[in-house]
Amino acid sequence: MRIQAALPVALLALSFPPRTTLRAQQPTKTDTVRTVPDSARKIAKLAPLAVTATRSLQQVFRTATPVLVVDSSVVRQEAPNGVGDLFRNLPGVDVTGVGPNQTRLMIRGQRGQRILLAEDGVRLNNSRRQQDFGELSAMTDINNLNRVEVVRGPASVLYGTDAIGGVVNQITTQAPGWGTPEGVHGQFAYRYGSADAQNLAHGRLAGRFGKLGLALTAGFRDANGYEAPAGTFGNLTLASKTKVNDTGVTDRTVGLDASYSFSEHQTLSARVSNYHAEDAGFGYVDPTALNDPSGVLVRLLYPSQNVTRATLNYRATAVGSPLADRLGVTVYTTQNGREFDQQINIPFGDPLPPTAGINVQSHNVTDIGTYGVRLEAAKIVAGRHMLTYGADWYLDQSNNSDTSTTTTTVFGPPRVRGSATPTIPNANLWSGGLFVQGEIQLASRLALGLGVRGQTIQSETRSTQNLPASRAGVKLSNGALVGAASLNWSVLPELNLIGTVGRAFRAPNLVERYFEGVTAEGNGFLVSNPELLPETSLNFDIGAKFRKGRVYAEVIYFNNTISDGIRITALADSMVGNFPVYQNQNVDKVRDQGLEVLAEAALGRGFSLLGHYTDLSSKNVANPNFSAGDSYGSKIGGEVMWREPRSNRFFLGYEIRHNGERQDIQLGGSPIGDKLPAFTVHNLRGGARIGTVGSTTASVMVSVLNLGNRLYSEASNTSFFRPEAQRSAIASLRFDF
Repeated sequence: MRIQAALPVALLALSFPPRTTLRAQQPTKTDTVRTVPDSARKIAKLAPLAVTATRSLQQVFRTATPVLVVDSSVVRQEAPNGVGDLFRNLPGVDVTGVGPNQTRLMIRGQRGQRILLAEDGVRLNNSRRQQDFGELSAMTDINNLNRVEVVRGPASVLYGTDAIGGVVNQITTQAPGWGTPEGVHGQFAYRYGSADAQNLAHGRLAGRFGKLGLALTAGFRDANGYEAPAGTFGNLTLASKTKVNDTGVTDRTVGLDASYSFSEHQTLSARVSNYHAEDAGFGYVDPTALNDPSGVLVRLLYPSQNVTRATLNYRATAVGSPLADRLGVTVYTTQNGREFDQQINIPFGDPLPPTAGINVQSHNVTDIGTYGVRLEAAKIVAGRHMLTYGADWYLDQSNNSDTSTTTTTVFGPPRVRGSATPTIPNANLWSGGLFVQGEIQLASRLALGLGVRGQTIQSETRSTQNLPASRAGVKLSNGALVGAASLNWSVLPELNLIGTVGRAFRAPNLVERYFEGVTAEGNGFLVSNPELLPETSLNFDIGAKFRKGRVYAEVIYFNNTISDGIRITALADSMVGNFPVYQNQNVDKVRDQGLEVLAEAALGRGFSLLGHYTDLSSKNVANPNFSAGDSYGSKIGGEVMWREPRSNRFFLGYEIRHNGERQDIQLGGSPIGDKLPAFTVHNLRGGARIGTVGSTTASVMVSVLNLGNRLYSEASNTSFFRPEAQRSAIASLRFDF
């Protein structure tokens, strides 16, 4: 049995986008400047520049923090459903969820609210999501991405709460700014996916007119639920292909960006976007197809989600003040409204009639308004050291309502009981903090990083219809003080030894503190625990990075221990109706450790290689009998890519990924058995630039996924079994003008 449970923050890249830097020796980057040549675009998976790990533009090779970068060329090449698809074949990351809307990234075995998801540095996480679910990367238009940067490991000094496992920063392509050519340009793309009969259309129109830059983007996608192939996975055998229900979506995106450059060093920019999705579910397979003796059906569906975001940013460089050389102010708001339906069918089984059982249908409406501000400054000290400091604050205002109907059938007419009691009261959660980070050049080849953050988090419930007055006015405050240090030693010009150590934290959200009701899986009743403490972690990394010519490689060992981990715990001898009682409590001490290896090389004649390996182990130190594993135990794979070297018009690539068997993993009553089976997946990709007419270029891309038509599921999708799609093809056509 498995139960899903349900400050300031980081706004870095929007305040200081990677177009400018304090360090004159580093190149600038605009919408039209490429950081690597076309002949080596696959090497861009480890792009030479990144901003997320340190808040300043740095080479990945020179950054002590483990970071992965995927740029827009890879997005165009692979035409993914979401950000998770870009990282399946890279070390240290995993995928949870299925379908084009509900897929989320895991980092080093952590997921949900232990991962901070950001767009242009502005947090997307909110305090009303379930702990294990996290926020949707789909809210960011993937076809409008400049790149995605993933920090592997805790980063609370720079990002505050939720960055206890890592950070996923989705950096969008913004309106043309200073230094870009005047005039109008754009793109149009169409994508078809055979697995879910998906149709996607996307367009972008951008231009610069003197000091003003504008960009308009819009996209529409319609996808059906896909089918899994026949086959055997562990103890489960599917005799024929099987529908994975609720894995489709109908969604649309629209965004408007504007920037006004007062000068080369001073810009005011604004962004407004809207994301709307309908009928996006967590996915499920009918229990009869799984030979599930219990026959329990759990259906989790979002009939509607609507997210409107607005951001205003002022950025100044070359300030020349005694206190700052760079200054940024960001103000933002997110209005997130969603409906959530839950259906649970629990048959009583023999010897009662087949119709005997419990059916629970519930409907939740949640509206969350988020308001935030960030001020950040940076100063070069003594010509070689950088000091970054600032303050940030945000407020989540949550309003919710719930209705549910429980139908119990044994003999005779069904007994129907309705309820309009909200599972969570209306509530506010605000967080504010101060941070400072120094990058100190101890010697020409030795750099030290030091940082500290102090944070306050406060939540308070409000009056809520259909809840007693005693549930209002419950007020809790927590504080956190965290720090981090890093060392980067250039032993040789082509070899860096790196090390990091730091503390991180995650504040309990509104769901964990105040939820009271039947759990999402329908196998227990959860009671509130307002007295929860923040989770804390202690992490260290040690490794090496190598770069010479067209070769890049890194080896990282990490060890991350999370204390006061929040986990749903059974309360002995307690029942609510037919349900056992559970509560979120600070009971876990979980240690994740592992090895991450990555290597890339351009071989000449258009060929390039990528290889990766990850070994991951998890242990619940506080309760060794409780498995802490929730991801793969080992992963190895790679890619070989060929690009036509003369004109770069054609490319062809092959990918392979093998996930090893794992026994110490939480599988509950999964039909596959008590261990995660090994599996191997193959993909083929190819594409061509098919023609140029005037200023318009057309290109086509085709991918074949799951080439072996293998039945498998990603590790975190196995306990609540949701297999991946059968062999399928993706075709896309793109016009750039």
